[in-house]
Amino acid sequence: MSQTTLEDTTTHPHKKTSHRVAPTTAKKLRTWFETYKKLIIITASVLVLVTVTYYVFDAFTHEETDDAYVAGHLHSISARINGVVTDVLVNDNQQIKQGDVLVKLDTDEYVALQAAAKAQLDKAKADLDREQVLVAQKAVSPQDLDAAQSTYDTDLAQVTLAGLQIDYSTIKAPADGYVGRKNVEVGNRISSGQTLMDVVEPDLWVVANFKETQLAKMKKDQPATIAIDSIPDKVFTGKIDSFSPATGNEFALLPADNSTGNFTKIVQRVPVKVVFDADSVKGYEDRIRAGESAVVKVALTDPASPAK
Repeated sequence: MSQTTLEDTTTHPHKKTSHRVAPTTAKKLRTWFETYKKLIIITASVLVLVTVTYYVFDAFTHEETDDAYVAGHLHSISARINGVVTDVLVNDNQQIKQGDVLVKLDTDEYVALQAAAKAQLDKAKADLDREQVLVAQKAVSPQDLDAAQSTYDTDLAQVTLAGLQIDYSTIKAPADGYVGRKNVEVGNRISSGQTLMDVVEPDLWVVANFKETQLAKMKKDQPATIAIDSIPDKVFTGKIDSFSPATGNEFALLPADNSTGNFTKIVQRVPVKVVFDADSVKGYEDRIRAGESAVVKVALTDPASPAK
């Protein structure tokens, strides 16, 4: 008779006992798939059909381009006279109003010129008055009076010019907007025509360069959606405002000349102005900036009908 050892009769707490192996997850999935196979295939087919139908419908009822950017009125602020800058009253990116003073120039030189011009004018006025009396007395010829009148007119113009130069020494904002690319400091000596800064108006729109082959059904006032790359959380709405009278190539510094050499047809792009709906941009005015890239999609509907 074999002896039973203590090890054989003692239950080990860490020793695993044998059990029947449960079905694997993969087997369960196969079983589930076999049960609902027909339903899955039908559902997937419907989804594919709906997706394809949507994109086909969208392609026939909309035109889209990513060759688009935000545009606006940008004013280059330049000096009309020579002078030394005494004050710069704005900072980069500052919001300003039309008529706000941007830069002041030293006026001492022009005040002195105005004083000299006024002195000349006073002398010319006295000479003119005297000549008028003498002509009435027939002591001088009418030609002498004409010469005195001409001198007076010239000196009056010099006084007016000196006054304008004093006015030009105060440079003001031409419109509401924001200061950009300021390039002037106190103490700088500037020349006439020198650009001091830019002012960008807050009224912005989008220029979308559509291919000429996309324009067949596009019309003024058709609704559009606008996606701006820097604002991915918002899709703006707008409408077509106008079409450029020429392709972008015609406005290039060196437009292509297709009448020479071997001709290769290239589809041209036409700039289309798209304006924002006012309600659409509320709360985003400070986030939309001129020059930013955009994607524009136009609904090819009757302009009088709402976009679908």
